[in-house]
Parts: sequence; structure tokens; C-alpha cells
Amino acid sequence: MKIISRIGTYVVVSGIVAIAIYFGWHTHQKYSAEQLRVEELEQQVKKLTLDKQRSTIMQSVNQQMEEIANQERLISEEQREEALQQSRIANEMRLHAEEEQQKALQAERKALEASKTAQGQRLIAEKERSQAEYSKRVADTLTYRTIARNLGNTATTLQKAGNQELASLLAYTAYLFTQRYHGDVYHPSIYEALMLTSGSQHRWTVAHGGIMKLLQVPGSGNSISVSTYGELLQHSEKGENLQTRILFSDKSFDFRDVYGARNQTYYAVSHTGHLLVYREGSRAHVVAIEGATHPFRIFSNDDKQLIVTAEQSILVIDALTLHTIRTLPLNFHAVIAGWKQGDIVLFSDKGEMYMLDKEITKVTRLQRPFKGRVMSYSYDPNTRQEAFGMYDGTIYLQSANGKQTKLVGHNSRVTRIIYKNRRLYSSSFDGTVKLWNIENDKIDPIDIANSRQWIISMTFNTSQSHIWTGDQYGNLTKTMIDITQMAQEVKAGINRNLTHNEWDYYVGHDIPYEQFIRKEVHP
Repeated sequence: MKIISRIGTYVVVSGIVAIAIYFGWHTHQKYSAEQLRVEELEQQVKKLTLDKQRSTIMQSVNQQMEEIANQERLISEEQREEALQQSRIANEMRLHAEEEQQKALQAERKALEASKTAQGQRLIAEKERSQAEYSKRVADTLTYRTIARNLGNTATTLQKAGNQELASLLAYTAYLFTQRYHGDVYHPSIYEALMLTSGSQHRWTVAHGGIMKLLQVPGSGNSISVSTYGELLQHSEKGENLQTRILFSDKSFDFRDVYGARNQTYYAVSHTGHLLVYREGSRAHVVAIEGATHPFRIFSNDDKQLIVTAEQSILVIDALTLHTIRTLPLNFHAVIAGWKQGDIVLFSDKGEMYMLDKEITKVTRLQRPFKGRVMSYSYDPNTRQEAFGMYDGTIYLQSANGKQTKLVGHNSRVTRIIYKNRRLYSSSFDGTVKLWNIENDKIDPIDIANSRQWIISMTFNTSQSHIWTGDQYGNLTKTMIDITQMAQEVKAGINRNLTHNEWDYYVGHDIPYEQFIRKEVHP
């Protein structure tokens, strides 16, 4: 029992101990929890305290920030108000500026309109002034050109009447008026007046027979001529004199043409069927041309071969040996031969036209658009125009495009035609040499030389300032054709101006008086 009592006591004690331990542990746990709770509360209190402090600080900061924001807002509102005020002022200024700009634009438009109106009026006035000036210039031009031509005609009349001084004064005045107002100084009234008053023509008798051909010697100023009296002559000018040297003379020959080679050798064909050869420094000799009946022209392309044209044949002759290389018979009677860029053009006594090929082997008949006997022929390589001088004195021009022009002025056979400087020169049996301004709409002839003899031959000097002609009686005539040089010659012979009375009578009292020669000096 004691054991059970001990066990029970032990159990009770163990239970009490266990309960005590339990409650002690539980109490400890509860204390620990409370302790943790207290610590948590303390932490919370600390946190709350910190939070409160922070909140207080934040409130203070926020209050300060709010105050700053309020100040900035006030400043911003003041600035906005000021900006609005400045904007209103700027808008007002802009509106004012726009109004001023509109006013300025309106003023500018009005000014432009006024300027355009003024400019239009000025242009109208200038146009009217220009038209008036042009009309005046046209009227003056026509007036002065008409006066000039009348003065030229009067000068010609006075010159023929023997009043040399007054004729020269009027001729020179006519030339100056024409030149000043861009007229045609080659108009017949002007040209003929200057030609007569300048004393531009000189004549010498140099041969016994008619001078059939004149040939200028390049670079020497000399010329060569052949005559129907068998003469080969050389001419040279010495001041106002002409010296003539006889290179060959035999009246049994009848020379019709002469050709000058570059080596100073001259070949002359005689109508008797002979060929004369003369080389400078050597003796002349004559050879018969076999198969040539009445030769009348001689050509050469290269100085190596001579082409002789006869009435019934064409012959090619070696220029060195003088032997006939080839003979081409003709089935027609040739009377005229011309040169066209290396080709030979032939004309028959019936008015037919033929072309000889370059090989001298064939003759082709060509169509000619007009009838009549052609007595002279010329070709202008610059314009490709052909000129035909007829037996009755008419001259026909045939352009490359087929246009035909008829020139009437000569009343007898046209013996020679030459193109020079886009003008045409012609000589005739009527004793005249005429100048034709073939580029004019109306082509009137100008007499630049006049004699009572048949003019057979014609050529120019090397400077082309003079024209030389030969006639049937062996006269050689030199005529000045440079109109500027003529005017200078006329001026050189004048020693006074027109008097006021002469001016009023010949020129006109409505035309302002001028002194062309020299100024008179008054004390």
C-alpha cells in the first residue's frame, strides 16, 4: 500500500510538477509573447513617433512647398497677367502694324498703278517720239538722197558745159549726202558725176591693130596685150605716162587671145592657125598648129597643157614641146568660148550652147532658155550665176535656181563680161563700159567709160581700182572705178565751198548750210 501510495504521491507530484511546468512554460510563453508584443508596441510607438515627426516635418515641408508654390503661382499669375498684357499690347501693335502695312500696300499699289500709268505714258511718248524721229530720219534720208541725185545730174550737165569748178563742188556734195544717208553711191547720177569731175580716164594709142586681149601680170603692175596686127606688147605705168614695150610684132599674124603661165611665158594664138611663144629673157618664136582652123581662144589648167579652141576643132597641145596631143573635131561652127570652173563652154554661130568634158574627148549640147547669138560669157563661182552677152547688146543672167534676168543698156554686140565684187561689168561695140548692180531690185546701168570706138577687150588692174579697155584702133584706156578714190580726187581739186547763194540755188534754202572742204576763218 505504501508503494501504491508512493506511486500515487509520485503521480500526483509529477502531475503537479507537470502542471506547474506547464503553467510555467505557458506563463513563460505568454510572457514572451507579451514581451514581444510590448516590443512590437514599442517599435510601433517609435515608428509612430518617427512617422509623426516625419509627418510633422513633411507637413512643414509641404507647408513651405505650398507657400513656395503659392508664391510661384502668384508670380506665375503675375507673369501670365504680364504676358497677357504684353500679348494684348503685341496684338494691338500687330494689328496696328497690319493696318499700317495694308495702308503701305495700298499706297504701294497706288504708286505702282501711278508708275505703270506714268511708264505707259512715257512709253507712248517715247514711241511717238521714236516714230516722229524715225519719220523725220526717213524724210531726211529721202530728201537728202533726192537732193544728192539731183546735184549729181546737175554736176554732170555743168561738167559737159565746161563749168569744172562748180560741177566738182556739186558732185562732191552729192557724194557726201549719199554717203551720210546710206544711199547707193553707185547710183548712175552719183557715180557718173564723180567719174566725169575726177578726171579718172586716160587714153594712150599703143598698137596698130585692134587690141583683142588684155592680161594683167600678177605682182608687177604691168600688163600684156595682143592685137590683130600681130603685136605682143607689154605696158607699164610711169606716173601719168604709159610706157609700151614691143615683145613681138609681125603684121602677117592676127592674134586673138593670150595666156600667161606662171613661169613668165606667154602663149598667143593667131587667127591664121599659129601659136606664138614668148618667154621673158628669150626670143619669141611661132609654130603652126596643125588641124586648127581659125583658132580664137587659149586656156590652161596647169600650165603643162594648152587647150586651143578653133572654129571647127579643140586641140590639146603640150606646153613644153608645142606638139599637138589630141584633136577633137567639132560638128558645129564655134565662135565663142568661155571658162566655167575648169570646164569649157562653147557657143556656135547659130546660138547653140555646148559643154566640153574635162578629158577633152566629148562635147555635149546644152539647153539654153533664150534665143539669140551669144558673143561673150562669164561665170561667177561665188553665186554660181552665168552671164550671157548677146549680139544685139542684151545681157541675160541665169541664176543657179533657174531665175533669169534681162539687162538692157548696150545697143550693140557685148564683147566682154566680168564679175567683180558682186557687180557685173560689160563692154560693147557701142563704145561703152557699163557697171550693173545686179543685187538691186531694179538694175540700171552706169556708164563708167565711153568712147567712139568699138571696145573689144577689158580687164582690171591688180588692185581693182581701175579698169583697162582696148579698142579697135589700138587705144588703151585706163578708167578709175574706185568711187572713194574718185571722191578724193574731186576733193583734191576743190579749193572752196559753195557760196550761200549757190547753196540756196542748187541745194535749197531749207537745207542747213554746210562747209565740206574747209572752215572759213573770220576775224
